[in-house]
Formats: sequence, structure tokens, C-alpha cells
Amino acid sequence: MIGYIFLVIVAMYLVYLATKSKSSDVEIILGQKKEIKAIGERIQEVLDAEKTEKKAEREHKSVITEAKKLVGDKRLKQAEKKYLSIIKNDHKNVKAYQGLGEIYLEQKEYEGAAEVFQKVSELDPTNDMAFTNQGMAFMQLGKYEEAIHAYEHAVALDGKVPHRYINLALAAEKAGDSKKQISALEHAVTLEPEKMEYLEVLANTAIAAEDNSAAKDALNKIIAIDPDNLEAHRKLARLEK
Repeated sequence: MIGYIFLVIVAMYLVYLATKSKSSDVEIILGQKKEIKAIGERIQEVLDAEKTEKKAEREHKSVITEAKKLVGDKRLKQAEKKYLSIIKNDHKNVKAYQGLGEIYLEQKEYEGAAEVFQKVSELDPTNDMAFTNQGMAFMQLGKYEEAIHAYEHAVALDGKVPHRYINLALAAEKAGDSKKQISALEHAVTLEPEKMEYLEVLANTAIAAEDNSAAKDALNKIIAIDPDNLEAHRKLARLEK
């Protein structure tokens, strides 16, 4: 669009020069007219290209709507074909890649899903869902370090989703990184401080990792919510010996 505006301005300027020119040199005037004609043709090309692009966008939007309906009807293969037809003509259509990746996750085609969500993250580095879904695919493939990396990107983009920290903690556990696991669980607890499930996992993980400070903190929070929790009291008492 900026290029189009620039061409229009240049054309208007040349028209102005042609009308104001006092030169009797016919060649100069003819040259200006040729330039104006060439710019006019270029403007038309830009307008035609924009028109074609907008038409394609409308068509792709319609196909994506159809694909989503097919997914809702569990007709995944047909939906996959719809998304692939868009990608064939538009290699940068993020929504088509996103939909395709979700289908691959549903079909348990985790290698394909990881590759597709990698493409989404390259096209749209701020797409937190792409990193979340990629992390899910890597977890299923047993690629825990890659899953950690993906989940860390997701929480960096949007750190207000507790379950993402739980996923990160699970990946860290599988990778044998208790420090990162505890940190992720603490973030989840910060977002949902009364979620007993998170607190219990955090307490047990910290105890196993011999991180007494984190364990005591989690146990005290459990007791504050549930003063009659005998198991939490017993664990806290053992740590304070």
C-alpha cells in the first residue's frame, strides 16, 4: 500500500512538471509523458495485485471455515485436505498451518505436528499457542528438552496460563531437571494459590529434590487452606526436625 501511494505521488509530481514546464524541448515533455504512462501502468498492476490478493484471502477464509466444520464433524482427513489446499497456494497462511497442526495432534501424528507448529512459530513468533502445541507434540515424541524449550517460549509470551507451567513442570520432570520443575510449579501456584493439586505436587517434588525451603513453603500453604491435613503436618514436622 505504501508503494502504491508513493507511485501516485510521483505520477502527480510528473504531471505537475509537465504542465508547468516552459521548455520548448519536445523530447523532455514526451519523456515525462512516457514516465507518467509507465507509472500509471505500474499503479494499475499494484491495484490488480491487491485485488487478486484480497480475493484469495476471502476464498481462503471460506475454506478455513469449511475445514473447521469438518473437524467439528470428526472428518479430519477431509479437513486436512482443505488446509493443505490453502497452504499450496499461500505458504504463509498461519491459520491454515495452525489448523493442520491441530489435526495432526488429534491424529497422533506428532512428528508432523511438531514440524507444522515450528512453521507457525516462524511465521508468527508471537503465537503462544503454536509453542504450546509444539511442546505437546514433543512430549509425545519423548523429546523432553525440546518440549521444555517450546513451553518456555509459550509462558514467555503469555505467563498467565497456569496449565502451561504444569506442562513445563512435567517436561522438566521427564528431563530430570528438578530445579526447573520446582520453578514451574511455583509459577503455577502463584497464579492459582489455592489449587491444592498444584501445592501437593510442588511439596512432594521439593521434598524429593531435598529443596526444604520450597517444600516447607508449599506445605504451610496447604495447611493454611486445610488446617486438618494430617499428611501435610507430618511432612512439615519431619522437615523441621
